[in-house]
Amino acid sequence: MEKVIDIEERIPSMREKRRRKTNKKFLFILSVFIIALLAILYFQSPFSKVGAIIVKGAVLHEPDFYQQQSGLQVDEPLWNFSTGKIEESLARLEEVKSVDVSRKWMHDVQITITEWKTVAYMEEQEQYNLLLENGEVFPAGLHYPEAEAPILTNFKDADMQKRLTKQLLKMDENVYRLLSEIIFMGTESGPDNIKVYMDDGFEVRSVISDFAEKMAYYPEITAQLGGMEKGVIDMEVGTFFIPYSEIYGKTGEEEPIEEESENGSESE
Repeated sequence: MEKVIDIEERIPSMREKRRRKTNKKFLFILSVFIIALLAILYFQSPFSKVGAIIVKGAVLHEPDFYQQQSGLQVDEPLWNFSTGKIEESLARLEEVKSVDVSRKWMHDVQITITEWKTVAYMEEQEQYNLLLENGEVFPAGLHYPEAEAPILTNFKDADMQKRLTKQLLKMDENVYRLLSEIIFMGTESGPDNIKVYMDDGFEVRSVISDFAEKMAYYPEITAQLGGMEKGVIDMEVGTFFIPYSEIYGKTGEEEPIEEESENGSESE
């Protein structure tokens, strides 16, 4: 015999289910309303607008320059621009190596600039422009060099500037910091020739094409010379040393310096 369920017993459970279902609908509608209200309040508040534009890493230009180039303005809508497009725009500047644009602290924007570093200075009309690591010349117009980098003289040709830049970037940091001035001495017979004044008192004569490779031996060569008189280290063909006294007196002959290659053999 089937069990008969009294309708009076079923009504309370049905009512409870209906009540829970109604509460869920109400909470859903209330949540949507609150979210919509908060969104309206947010977009009408100062927090939805650009509060500050922070530029980091700027050396070659003032921070305001990069802000202007970005096209960003304080108080413009914070979500009304693409950080990717601003990065692409700033990356087109010759002096910019890389750039990152991000939204910070609720309503600020940070622009982080990585510029091409300075590898040398180029004197022009008693002012110094910058030769950057990408081979481009930045017209800084400085009265005095600032970073630890050599001064270039007579490097008028853009191709020569870029070739020398590649050599300087290959060079050991300790040797690079000893470079004081590099003078282009190219002639028809030696179109690549350069003369280099070193901070430790020596003068080096070399060629652009393998300048970094030859200067890798510079510490060993100066160590061999020990406490001898300073002079010219000629690396154009082979390696020779001439004391300054003999050069100025015009009485000396070139003295070959023995170099040891990686396999221990003497270079000619």
